Amino acid sequence: MLLTKKSIAALALLSAGAFAHDELEMISVKGHHESDSPLSHIHKESVVKKEVLPQKRISHKNATNLARAIDMEPGVQTTLTCANCGSQRVTLNGLRGENTTVLIDGIPAFSSVSSFYGMEAIPLVGLDRVEIMRGAGSSLTAPEAIGGVVNLVTLTPDSKKFSYQVRGGEHEFFNQQFLGAYGTQNGGTLIAAQTNQMGSFDEDNNDVAESSRQLQKSLFFKQENRLGDKLKVSVRGGFQDLELIGGTTKVSRVRTAPNPTAEEGDFDRGDVRRQYTGPTSRIGDWIRLKRLDTGGSLTYHVNSDLNIKGAFSLAKQDQNAVYFHGYDYDNKDMFRFFDLKVNKVVSDKHFLTLGVDSRNEEMFSNSKVLYLENSFPRDSFEFDTLGAYIQDEWFITEKDELNLVLRVDRMKVNWLDKRLPNAELDKTAIAPRVHYKRIHSDQYSSRFSYGIGYRAPLTLFESQHGTNEEGFLLDINKLERAQTFTYTFNREEEKRSSAYSFTLTHLEHMAYGDETSEPMIFKNASEAMNIGTLNFLHVEKVTSQWTLEASFDWFMMPDSYKRKLPIAAQETRARLVSDYHFGKNEFVAFLNVVGPRNLKKYNYDRNYNVMTEDIFFNDVLSARKKQHAPMYATIDLFFNREITKNIDWTLGVTNLLDYTQTKSKESPLAWRVHGEHAHLDNRHIWGPTQGRVVYTGMKIEI
Repeated sequence: MLLTKKSIAALALLSAGAFAHDELEMISVKGHHESDSPLSHIHKESVVKKEVLPQKRISHKNATNLARAIDMEPGVQTTLTCANCGSQRVTLNGLRGENTTVLIDGIPAFSSVSSFYGMEAIPLVGLDRVEIMRGAGSSLTAPEAIGGVVNLVTLTPDSKKFSYQVRGGEHEFFNQQFLGAYGTQNGGTLIAAQTNQMGSFDEDNNDVAESSRQLQKSLFFKQENRLGDKLKVSVRGGFQDLELIGGTTKVSRVRTAPNPTAEEGDFDRGDVRRQYTGPTSRIGDWIRLKRLDTGGSLTYHVNSDLNIKGAFSLAKQDQNAVYFHGYDYDNKDMFRFFDLKVNKVVSDKHFLTLGVDSRNEEMFSNSKVLYLENSFPRDSFEFDTLGAYIQDEWFITEKDELNLVLRVDRMKVNWLDKRLPNAELDKTAIAPRVHYKRIHSDQYSSRFSYGIGYRAPLTLFESQHGTNEEGFLLDINKLERAQTFTYTFNREEEKRSSAYSFTLTHLEHMAYGDETSEPMIFKNASEAMNIGTLNFLHVEKVTSQWTLEASFDWFMMPDSYKRKLPIAAQETRARLVSDYHFGKNEFVAFLNVVGPRNLKKYNYDRNYNVMTEDIFFNDVLSARKKQHAPMYATIDLFFNREITKNIDWTLGVTNLLDYTQTKSKESPLAWRVHGEHAHLDNRHIWGPTQGRVVYTGMKIEI
C-alpha cells in the first residue's frame, strides 16, 4: 500500500530526518523503551544514518562533558591534542576535529574556533540524547561538517521533574548536576546546572603533569511553548565557565609568559623522564574560557501540508591563556547563525524543503608577547557565509526513500592583519547530496549516501599553538573540500541488531601547518587524500536482563594525511560492553582495545627524551622517544543500585587497569625539534594520560 498524503505529512513534518530536525523530540523507536532498547543503535526511521546515545548510556560512562560522552562510539574518537592545555577534539570518520560540527536541537551552535576547547566546556545536564551523523552532507545547515555532525537534543519541558546528582572520587573528581522542569503538553520551563572538577595526573612523579586540572561550571535554560495548534516557540540559553591548568601538579595559575622557556638544565640530566627542578612557570599552561550562548526556533504550521520554521543561534566566547611555550594569547569569538526554511508536502510521494541561512563569525585576538613585543601577524578574522538549499524527500515506495539535496554557499574570509599574503578568501561552493534507504525486509535495510562538504580554514594559528613561537605565514587560497560515500547494512531483530558500514572520504585542499619552515606556513595540501572507515556493531539480548555489545573500527589513512595531523590517531580498535540487570541493580562493563601504531608516520620522530646538541643534526636513537605505540586495553565499570523509587546509588571506576602511556615509560613530554632549535612540548600522545579513578555518588529524582 502506498503512503498517503497525510501519512507523509505526519512523518515528514514531524521527523524530517537529520536535516530539518522539526519536532524531532517526538520520535521514538517502536516496541522499545529506553530500559530495553540497545545500548547503541541506528535510528531505524531516518534515511540518514543516525546513531543515538540516550542519557542512560552517557551516565554509564560517568561522562561529564561531550568529549567523554561520545568517545569510542562507532567511528568517533576524542583526541587529546595537548597534554598541557587539555584541548580535546571530537573526530568523526578519521577526519580532524575542525571537520566536526556541533548542533544544539539541530541548530549550529559552535564554530571551529569555539570548539577548540569547547568540547570540554559542553555540559550534559539537560540533554535527552546525543545523535551522531557521520559523513559530509549529513546536515542540511552545516556544509562545513566534512567529518559529520553531533546533535545535542535537549529535554522537552512537558512535565514536572526535579533531579539532583552528585558524584565524587579519586584525583579530586567531583561532579554535581541539578535539573528542574515544570511544564505540560503545551510547554514549560527547564533549568539545569552543572559543576565539574578533575585533578591532574603525574604518573612518573617528575612534577610535570600528563593531564591538566579541569574546573567547569555551567548553566542551562530552556523555555518551550505551543501557542494554539499552529505555533511552537522554543528558546534556550546557556553559560559555561571552563578553566584548565596544565603542566604543573599544583593549583598554580600562570598569568605571565615565561622568559626564558624550559631549558635542558631544568631536568635532571636534560631528560624529561627525570625530575623537573625548574620554575613552575616554564611548564605551566593556564586557559580560561567563558561562553554565553542563546538560540531557538519558531515553527508555524500554516496547514497540515505546510510549515515555516525560523531558527537562530548566537554565541560569545572569551578565551584567556598563557602557554609554557613562552607567550600569552587571548581571543574573543562572536558567532551568529540564522536559518529560515519552508517545509511543504507536495504530493503523496514528495516532501520539499526550501531554505536560506546565514553564518557570521568574528574573532579578534590579542597577545602581549606575540603581537606587541614581537609584532607577529595576528590571526584575527571575519567570516561570512550566505547559503541556500533545496531538499526533496521522495517516498518512492513503502520500502524505498530518496533524499536529494542541493546547497549553494558564498563564503568570504577576511584576515584582518593585512601584512598576511592572501588575506582574503572569497569563494562560491555548490554541494549536491544524495541519501537513499532501502528496506529489504522487516529485519534488513541498507543506506547509501553521497555528499560534498567544504570548509573555510579558520583555526590555523591557535589550533597549532606550541609550534609557532616565531609567528606564522598564510598561503591559503582554496576551501577544504570533501566527497563522502557511505554504505550501511542493518539487521534489526527482536533480540539482536547489527550494523556494518563503510565510509570513504576524498579530501582535497586540506589546510595544515607546515612545520618544516620557520616561521610556520599554513597552506593547502597539494595532494588529494582518501580516508576510509570500516565499522561493525552488534548488539545481542542474551537474556531479558543481559545485553552484550561488540564493535570494531578500522580507520584507513594514507601516510601523507597522517603527517599533517596534530596527534597520532587510533587506527584499529575493538570494544565489548556488557549490561546486566538483576533486581534493582545494574552492572555495566566496558572493555576497550586499541591496536598498535607506527608513530613515525605522524612526525613523532622529531620528539626526544633527552636534550643534546646532536639531536639538531644527527639521528640520536638513544634520546628519541619510542616510535611504536603498543596495543593496549582499558576497562571501565559501572554499578547502580535503586535504593528507593526516587534514590539511586552509584559506584564505578574508570580505567580499572590503571593503564597510561607514561607507565609504559613514554610520557607525552618531549623535546620537540624544529629545524635547528628545540623546545619542550607535551604532545607525544598515543594512549591514556589519566589513570584509575574510583568514584561513587547518589541521584535523587522526583
